[in-house]
Amino acid sequence: MHRGEWQYTSGRPLRGHVLLREGEDPGGPRLWRRLLMLLVLAGIIGGGLALYLAPVFRVQEVQVTGAQTLHAPYLAELAGLEGDSMFTAPLGEAQERLAALTMVKSVKAERVWPHTVRLVVEERQPWMYWYTQDSEYVVDADGVVLEGAMPAPDALTIYQQDSSAYFQPGDVIDADAVHLAKQLLDSLPTTLDMGLVRLEYNDREGLSLITDAGYSVIMGDSLGLQYKLAVWQALEQRLGRQEMQGHVLDLRFGERPSLR
Repeated sequence: MHRGEWQYTSGRPLRGHVLLREGEDPGGPRLWRRLLMLLVLAGIIGGGLALYLAPVFRVQEVQVTGAQTLHAPYLAELAGLEGDSMFTAPLGEAQERLAALTMVKSVKAERVWPHTVRLVVEERQPWMYWYTQDSEYVVDADGVVLEGAMPAPDALTIYQQDSSAYFQPGDVIDADAVHLAKQLLDSLPTTLDMGLVRLEYNDREGLSLITDAGYSVIMGDSLGLQYKLAVWQALEQRLGRQEMQGHVLDLRFGERPSLR
């Protein structure tokens, strides 16, 4: 029997030690392969660490685009990213800090390799005025109260009749009423061939309007707006614009409009 062979007798293996040939390496090629793998792994880790620490892959510049009323250098400083690694810079946290500003509608942080972060900012735009009994406010198209910005000279105004509530920049004043005002501004000239003279609001009735046809309309909210406009148009065709002058048309209750 040669060395390193098993001999079976009666179906049972013989137990013993494998004897190496003279001069044979106990580790053999496997040991060298393991050492080579360890060296490669160490090189990868070392190279990655070198890249992570390399100055060329540190945030050296923070660019800001889209800022109009906000001061771009202030936004770049508030982001707090300069000097961070490009690989691990906390872009999400920077976006949250900027999004907390009243004038910021949205912000997106982008890596621009090898060492720049770009902040793409969309500012809120002043759209209309909201008057209470004691104060006036500038709001955007979502009803967010803005500060330090003015809408166009011919901007719409909503007059709140029953409240002297005080609002802070960043507060949202009845967003639905603001959206409804915008929809009416776009719809009335084409749907009913008339314009808005005045917009009013109170907590009980919602949004109302005085038209240049000489009568008022209580819209309430934006729910079912197209149906309300269709009912309004049908009543005008049935009664005539002259008959409706001086009256109040209440469209808050869908299929049960009233004219008083």
